[in-house]
Amino acid sequence: MNRPAMRWALGALLLLAAALIGVWRLSARQPEEPRVAVGGGDAGGLPRARPEDQHFDAVALERIVQDGAADALQVLVIMRNGEVVFERYERGITPETMIDSGPFAEVLVALLGGVAAQEGTLSMPVMHGFEPSALRVAIETGTEQRYELYLSRHLWRPVNAAAAWIALPASGAATPADCCFHARVLDWMRIASLLVDGGRFEGKQIVPAAWLQRMTQPSAADEARGFGVELAASARGAEPFAAQGVFFLRGLSRWRLWLVPALKLAVLFGAAAPSASAPATAAPAPTGPASAATSQTWDETRIPNLVIRALSDRPPQPGDATDLRRLVPGH
Repeated sequence: MNRPAMRWALGALLLLAAALIGVWRLSARQPEEPRVAVGGGDAGGLPRARPEDQHFDAVALERIVQDGAADALQVLVIMRNGEVVFERYERGITPETMIDSGPFAEVLVALLGGVAAQEGTLSMPVMHGFEPSALRVAIETGTEQRYELYLSRHLWRPVNAAAAWIALPASGAATPADCCFHARVLDWMRIASLLVDGGRFEGKQIVPAAWLQRMTQPSAADEARGFGVELAASARGAEPFAAQGVFFLRGLSRWRLWLVPALKLAVLFGAAAPSASAPATAAPAPTGPASAATSQTWDETRIPNLVIRALSDRPPQPGDATDLRRLVPGH
């Protein structure tokens, strides 16, 4: 074969190889997950303060990340009076990381129920039991808007959160209201601020205060659950919460968002699945009859209690080991 023919044959082989590689890449590429967008606000920074400015013992907060209950820590964010006073991010997580919040998403549709009820567009009686899908349908029917659009306009944008999205089970499927909500880690503190401040965010009433108060009351169907939130009786831990009126969101794995309205306190905690070598945290005395705790269940009350007890201005609680030191100087 002469040289021009050889060059032509080699070029043809190279082109064929490139084409085959391109076809392989296209076939190997996974189809994009079907999703719907939730428009956000300006995503401006949240106010920050030193722990001491909000009456925290800064050393005590630092110790929490070393506690056994914080094994495989990914996130610990503490906010009081609307100001972030402590942040720790590990294992590749940052404040901007988009996380699947899992069951955290239930509180969003619960809050929107209050907005729709105030507008007079929610026709169903919803407080007798919490059913996220039924509530979503009622909101969409009454407002004549898709759920994700109503969520964006009446909750997500008003708290200035960044754009988020909701994964769909299939293309064209109904938008789930009980899972699959993907948002920045730190934007959950905006929702937390609203939850501990009577439905207000940065002074603006987003959700009616009376609705939020009702959300934190036991439901008729389950006294350990409120409306889209877990109540103290639901917590699995070695001791009760160290403050009155605590409620929380239970997410995937060891993700929790604890809310303490009486102290204007919110604690976001996230951890990966426990490592095989790490011993489980003992929880021999579940705090509520509805919990299914065993002696080897991760303790849901320890982290928030350590945070609460790091406060110098909280009211003493019955059985608090620090009561004597507070009341009798020098003891």
